Amino acid sequence: MDNSHQKSMRKLLGKTLKCTLDDGRIATGKLICVDRLKNLILGHVLEERTVDSSFYCDEDYAATNGSKVIVAKRELTQAMIPGIHLIKVEIEKSLYEEEIEPILGYKS
Repeated sequence: MDNSHQKSMRKLLGKTLKCTLDDGRIATGKLICVDRLKNLILGHVLEERTVDSSFYCDEDYAATNGSKVIVAKRELTQAMIPGIHLIKVEIEKSLYEEEIEPILGYKS
């Protein structure tokens, strides 16, 4: 990793990331650490996943409610996101434009 990429990763420490995993879960939290295998440790994490409503309620409730999926959410103090399961990592556009883009030297 060259120097500009290291600087941009340092700028992301403590910033909020939204990570999409290969099983469909989305974890949003503050970046604490990243290693050479792209494993991330996030703090103050909100994990969201879509679940078939039949797992949580009976079929009559799901039929009257009209929803076949439920978004299950849970809050975690910390979470380790294995790099092998990462599909996408997102940051706020303003953070990218103000802090990362000048370091990398190219426009979005």
